[in-house]
Amino acid sequence: MSVRSGRVAALDAVVWISAALALGSALLAVGHMGVRLPVISALGPGGTRPVPPAAIAFTVAAGLHAAVAVGVARRRSWAWLAGVLVGGVTLIGAATPFRGTASLLGIVLAGLQLGLLATNAARREILHSATA
Repeated sequence: MSVRSGRVAALDAVVWISAALALGSALLAVGHMGVRLPVISALGPGGTRPVPPAAIAFTVAAGLHAAVAVGVARRRSWAWLAGVLVGGVTLIGAATPFRGTASLLGIVLAGLQLGLLATNAARREILHSATA
């Protein structure tokens, strides 16, 4: 594997992780609107009581993670910083307060995203091949 293909693989992984975080955030937004989702509801504290602030926060997070996924896939220069910021906020948000399996999954995915983006090779690849 060449260095270039390693960088591309790392950025492809960031795209998939960001997409997974976007989907997970969207599902959590729906769950926090009071809708019972079979698997998602079992991962969290449970209940069908709507929590509008959390639903709004997860909706915003879903949009931001989706934007990062698209930006990294298209090698946009803004996507590196956005990925670091959104991943960092997600990591902190998932850890405080810790809510079990769903939080752990968010911590792991956001940590992986940050770890991949923090490598010099990935940072150089996205910032130097950026078209916007």
